[in-house]
Amino acid sequence: MTTTATMMTTGRHVPVEDRSHLHAVRRAATRAAAEGGLSDRDTAACELAATELATNLIKHARGGHLLVNVLAPADARSPASVQLVAVDDGPGIPDVPGALADGHSTAGSLGVGLGTCRRAAADFDVYSPPGRGTAVLVRVGPPAAIPPVRVGGVLVPHPAETVSGDGWCVARRPSPAGEDLVIGLVDGLGHGPAVAAVAAPALTATAERGTPSAEWLAELVARLRSTRGAAVAVARIAPRERSEMVEFAGVGNIGAWLGAHPLLSRPGVVGAGRRVPPLRQDPAPWSGPDPLVMSTDGIGRYDLARYPAAQHRHPALLAALLWRDARRSHDDATAVVASHAPWRPW
Repeated sequence: MTTTATMMTTGRHVPVEDRSHLHAVRRAATRAAAEGGLSDRDTAACELAATELATNLIKHARGGHLLVNVLAPADARSPASVQLVAVDDGPGIPDVPGALADGHSTAGSLGVGLGTCRRAAADFDVYSPPGRGTAVLVRVGPPAAIPPVRVGGVLVPHPAETVSGDGWCVARRPSPAGEDLVIGLVDGLGHGPAVAAVAAPALTATAERGTPSAEWLAELVARLRSTRGAAVAVARIAPRERSEMVEFAGVGNIGAWLGAHPLLSRPGVVGAGRRVPPLRQDPAPWSGPDPLVMSTDGIGRYDLARYPAAQHRHPALLAALLWRDARRSHDDATAVVASHAPWRPW
């Protein structure tokens, strides 16, 4: 059976308040496209979409944030993609389908922003409940199928840094019952370039093994043994006849919730010469619509009830909203969301 794995270890946050920030937005998109090895055509699409998203933030939401991430396959021979998520706490979009139509405008413009973004995107989605802000996703790169369980996330460095010590990876492998899926999350202790050198190599080596089981955690522990230390967590989602089963295990301060139910990590740190005892992955049934959420300690407390019907949108949108509402300003911040609720296209 063939395993496919995608990882996220690089990210940028561009605050957008006025038109003077558009140059920084375009520069961030250009750099991400270069890091991902995008074609000239996709690079231009990435720059255009980033500019349109930022312009909408200025016109309609009194500013906001653009989160720029590179989604890289563990197999370096496969193409990468760039994920752009614009998030704000403005008034929301009363009529999303109407806003996606060219010519729709509430700010006296030509009204081509969201429509342009959707045409440029291999993956596009919007979450905008009235009065609660808006999150817009644009992913530029190769087309992607819509699997039974969708996974998305955002990764944002410490405000004073240009690189993150966090990283996450998802691997999929066909199984007789459907598809096994494993999500790994690493949070290096501290922040900055020295910490950033921890997560990416560990995740790359782990994903390259293509191990669709709890052996991921043992592999991460082995890869991190000689580092200064990290918190790690692994969740395995396995299909069953009428539902999925989630197995979770972690070490350190990584939060995980299956809907309203916490999934607990063992206290401690992986690496820095510490011994880690064998960890058991306790299974939990996953039959309801609530998402699985994993986050590093740069994300504080959150209440999923604040985001009605978000499980029907792309998971990266909910991850971005958790960052918007619960981020801590003194650390790298990463949120990863998995959802098996039916997707509702616009």
